[in-house]
Amino acid sequence: MSDVYLRPPLPTDADQLYPLLIEGRVTDTIAWDGPESLDELRQGMALRALQVLNGEKHYFTIVEAESDGPIGTCDIRLEAADASRANVGLWIGEPFQGQGYGTQVIAALVAYGFDQLGLDRIEADVFVGNWASRRIFEKNGFALERTETAALLKRGEPVDEWMFGLDRSEQNASG
Repeated sequence: MSDVYLRPPLPTDADQLYPLLIEGRVTDTIAWDGPESLDELRQGMALRALQVLNGEKHYFTIVEAESDGPIGTCDIRLEAADASRANVGLWIGEPFQGQGYGTQVIAALVAYGFDQLGLDRIEADVFVGNWASRRIFEKNGFALERTETAALLKRGEPVDEWMFGLDRSEQNASG
């Protein structure tokens, strides 16, 4: 199995990420419906790169080490009301799924959140039925805490979500 690493986003990442977003079902399993165009994704990546550079956001491009190419993105979003808590998310293009990359990414985000950001708690929301993502979080020590019915609208339809959480004390106990 190859490894992945995280790095700050670059506007040029859009060129390799765009096909991964539009040629498959990635956006069926995340809240975001994806970009309308390659130009929109480039602009979004440029904005995220600037936000990361300014210390405003914690957004990363997921890079496959073997090819040194972008295969997805991830982020850790601080809660506005409580900076000791954050929510994590990721997406990985279909050709790169099922290879353990998601588990590596979440492990890296957990370490970053607890060690670099000093968080006390990290949460994740997963669409009910997305068993692969659920396993990624469970492998990293997250506990399923509840299921929220009609948590959000996705393409006009209500979607249920599993809510996962990991406290710093639980991570230290298991890791």
